[in-house]
Amino acid sequence: MNSGSELVLMSRERISRSLKRMAHEIAEHNVDDAPIDLFGIDERGYAVAQALEDILNPIFNDEVRLIQLTLEEKNSQSTLEDIELQKNHYPVIVDDVIFSGKTMFKALKIISNHIKPSEIHTAVLVDRGHRKFPIKAEFYGMELPTKLDEHVSVVVENKQLQNVKLIKS
Repeated sequence: MNSGSELVLMSRERISRSLKRMAHEIAEHNVDDAPIDLFGIDERGYAVAQALEDILNPIFNDEVRLIQLTLEEKNSQSTLEDIELQKNHYPVIVDDVIFSGKTMFKALKIISNHIKPSEIHTAVLVDRGHRKFPIKAEFYGMELPTKLDEHVSVVVENKQLQNVKLIKS
């Protein structure tokens, strides 16, 4: 790959297959069949969570709730204040890509300030590795160890996942 080049890692079809597998894994791991709360982080994480919700609704027997979690300091608290969060639900924090784990860690702190669940799960479309925070991507579409000078971009247009690109700077 030349400097400044792009490589499509996941097409819409590949994303769809990965999300179907992830949705089935989430439903299977939810052994108590508790209602599922999908916390989509910012715009792209929310798009992934929305796609998971669309797949989970027909296959899961209980409620699936979609919640957008905005991580900007001024908006993060108000995001969850209007939502009644339940301890007995199955919370899943959803993002597009996990790299250092910082974003997921921040989301975990915000959610744990509002509810005290017995467990919290994580789902991402792409796991890049290179953690600085002790966060594991429990459900993931693709595991792709990358170089530090590479960037993984999930392309979202009109709230729909289009593709995933690897960009080398």
